[in-house]
Amino acid sequence: MNHAFRSLLRTPGFTLIAILTLALGIGMNTAMFSMLNAFLLRPLVYPHAERLFRLDRSVAKQPFSDPTPAQFDDLAAASSGIADLAALRYWGFTLTGPDQPADMPFAARATANYFDVLGVKPELGRSFLPDEDAPGKCNVLVISHRYWETRFGSSPDIIGRIVRLDGIPTEIIGVLPANDDASRITGSISIYRPMAVTDGERLNRIEGNETVIGRYRDGVEPDQAAAQFDTIARRLVADHPAENAGLALRIRTLQSTTLTGVGRTLTFLLLGLSGFVLLIACGNLGNLLLARAISRARESSIRAALGATRAQLIKPLAVECLLLAITGGLAAIFLAMWTGDWLSRRLSDPSNPTPFSIDGRVLAFTFAISVVTALLFGVAPAWWAARARINESLKSGSRGTTGSRTQHRYRQLLIVTQFALALILLAGAGLFIRGLDRLVHTVSGWQSSTLITGSLNLASARYNTAEPILAFHRELRERLLALPGVANASVSFMEPLFNAPSQRSYFVAGREPPKPGHEAVAFTNGVSASYFDTVGTHLLRGRAFNQTDTPTSPRVVVINETMARALFPGENPIGRRLAVVGAASGATAEIDGVAEDVHSPDLRPSPIVFQVYIPFAQETWQYVTIAVRAADPAKVPALLEPIRRAVASLDPDQPVTNLRPAAERIQLNNSFLQTINQLLALFAGLGLLLAALGIYGVTMRLVAQRSAEIGLRMALGAQVRDILKLILGGGLRLTLTGACVGLAGAVFLSRYVASEMPGFGRMGILPVAVAAALLMGVALIACLLPARRATRVDPVVALRAE
Repeated sequence: MNHAFRSLLRTPGFTLIAILTLALGIGMNTAMFSMLNAFLLRPLVYPHAERLFRLDRSVAKQPFSDPTPAQFDDLAAASSGIADLAALRYWGFTLTGPDQPADMPFAARATANYFDVLGVKPELGRSFLPDEDAPGKCNVLVISHRYWETRFGSSPDIIGRIVRLDGIPTEIIGVLPANDDASRITGSISIYRPMAVTDGERLNRIEGNETVIGRYRDGVEPDQAAAQFDTIARRLVADHPAENAGLALRIRTLQSTTLTGVGRTLTFLLLGLSGFVLLIACGNLGNLLLARAISRARESSIRAALGATRAQLIKPLAVECLLLAITGGLAAIFLAMWTGDWLSRRLSDPSNPTPFSIDGRVLAFTFAISVVTALLFGVAPAWWAARARINESLKSGSRGTTGSRTQHRYRQLLIVTQFALALILLAGAGLFIRGLDRLVHTVSGWQSSTLITGSLNLASARYNTAEPILAFHRELRERLLALPGVANASVSFMEPLFNAPSQRSYFVAGREPPKPGHEAVAFTNGVSASYFDTVGTHLLRGRAFNQTDTPTSPRVVVINETMARALFPGENPIGRRLAVVGAASGATAEIDGVAEDVHSPDLRPSPIVFQVYIPFAQETWQYVTIAVRAADPAKVPALLEPIRRAVASLDPDQPVTNLRPAAERIQLNNSFLQTINQLLALFAGLGLLLAALGIYGVTMRLVAQRSAEIGLRMALGAQVRDILKLILGGGLRLTLTGACVGLAGAVFLSRYVASEMPGFGRMGILPVAVAAALLMGVALIACLLPARRATRVDPVVALRAE
């Protein structure tokens, strides 16, 4: 060990480069693994968390949706012998308190047993009682620890405090512990109120909106529960065939739901691509160690001639490699800590960031890949050093040896692999950059450049019927239109950036009703009369809603172009009527218009492509989105505060949240993708740099080893261009070979990303062409420097050395 340590100190340049190379490669992988660990691998804090699960439903044309309130009641009753089920529903509440401004925290309604099923004990106070889970008795709150700190300043007398929730006096009865894992499974919820399902909600068997969590009873295994839920699903289909056609129930461990969908795909993709950086770094390390072994071949031969065994010859190089790997791993941990802090702020909830900490699992991962790196890329050079031919090495004298043909091919293979991986990283970065640009700038069906959006929640005693809600929005629109620089304003259930929250099944009135499960499922958005002009969605046929569409006027709808073509091929849909599955018999709505399709910027576009608009006046919601169109893009930032004042002038206790330009909302919605882009650009840059250093080192050593040959060629009349061609040709051939191999990998990566995230689309030829050109350019520069040195070889000096 001491001998290896002193040997590394005698070559500080080699040692520093090797440690830095390993630190970059291992550090990036450690940072990515710490992210995976924080999101997915770190066990939930709940007692016996392995017995917790999430229950999802899947029905025809609505895969992976949440159960409805009525379905939850059926499920809870039917599964009482195998599991305890609890439900959570996200909800909009307005909270006001003495001497504090109104707030709209991230909130939810939860069944009375929700915290008991999870096994959460409040840090202060208590959780819900069974009799509080009923309308009229649900005026109690449990708040998160973070909300207690930020909203109430960690007040010790918080339990029993009365606040107003939607204008109703409500008592705070509990504060959750600081280490609650709710943010990992349901998001950073600030307040919980009992579910208290109303009679109307209890009849809902169509729109799923309840997150169902369960805990297996003692003695029940997951396979048993899955079989039982399959039986329950068949029973529900038989009892309610129209609403449950194609119903399937799926059980997932609660731990697995901490990272799902696109986030899961991107996390594993980043971990895999960071592995490419490590492999490129290892390729450099392998070349460095091989060059070091070749340079010490004479020393090894002398030791072998004096009786050293093969194990004694291998040991010094193996120990040196292990020391380099461990030192590089330690340096990688510090790099990963800094990178992890940055990633935590960018990839998790800014209000409650998930720490990407370096725990025992991450340390074990770092140690493992450090040791594996040492073994994989240190054994081959050490083995070749031990197999050196003693006579040839001793005869070479001070000239040393250039290595065997096998060693030379090994080094070429490392270079080809490095450039292949570098091309994949470069092409992947280009794919993501173009894909993000496509998502952000090619949103169709509406115009975001001069649009401002925000959310309002009129859920209070003042707005408990449609009339005061409509009166509020009429007055608000007049005040907004009176603001200088405002061109239009509207109200809707949801802004066009996101899919409408209501999914409903429709069929054409007058036709034979389709079989259960084959109805047309559409996102349904309630919009005010000026909505289409405000958001910039073009009406292709018919009319938009106007002031004559009132709560008492005949029901009307506007459908999107895709739905019109699918339901009325070759026909004019204007004047035809739609009915909602599950609605009262004879309740239909006349189609008065056809609007262009609106596409939300999603990586995985929803399979639901139909869109239906209904007049807001005919179905009022308390939680809505307001949209304001500015007359001039330059005036958008200046309108934010006047809009807030306009809302406050109507109701001082009514906050407007998420008020910002729509373009900024799009950017925020895709902020994690921007971070992914930056990471991939970093990976690609590191990979390209390391690959360039690798081919530079190999070419430089080749020039040094072939100096006599180059001198002889020049003595025989070779020109400078001949020497440049000789040196550059070898390096560029390796680069071109690596690029061809990497091209296949880039195509595979493109197809994988397109299948997992269709919103990005295929890679196309441009990113690959740019990546290949950049790769060849960098390789040319890396080879040119040693080649120029080769042209300066003095033939007399080179031949005299022989």
